[in-house]
Amino acid sequence: MTAVILDRLIRVGIVGANELVRRTLHTMIGCSLNLQVVAEAANIPAGLSLIELMQPDVVVMDISTPGMDGIEATRIISSRSPDTRIVVLATHSDTARADAALQAGACKFLTKDCGRESLLTAITECSPGPARVVGNPPH
Repeated sequence: MTAVILDRLIRVGIVGANELVRRTLHTMIGCSLNLQVVAEAANIPAGLSLIELMQPDVVVMDISTPGMDGIEATRIISSRSPDTRIVVLATHSDTARADAALQAGACKFLTKDCGRESLLTAITECSPGPARVVGNPPH
């Protein structure tokens, strides 16, 4: 069995208009031992300010959050906070939007129905921090 062990907490920011979705994300992320929510915003301008202030390792952003185009917001976060990685959430799978988000600097593009494990894995994989593998890696 193989496990990824993180040597520190991953600091996470959440940007999304829907309060229920934000609270659900906060709860899912907060239940993980290696993740800590440090910023939460209901619109992109507030999110950009909080990201600059709190400098999270990873931002989980709903691409349809009001206040600015989500692709442009991804581009801005990538340029202003190059150490912050971005996981983009979308309602629907859209290859063109996914490609645009990734080209703008997103680390991952997921649909909102991705499931808890997929989201937590994406956050962990995008984290710029150190991780180590323990156990017997597959051959």
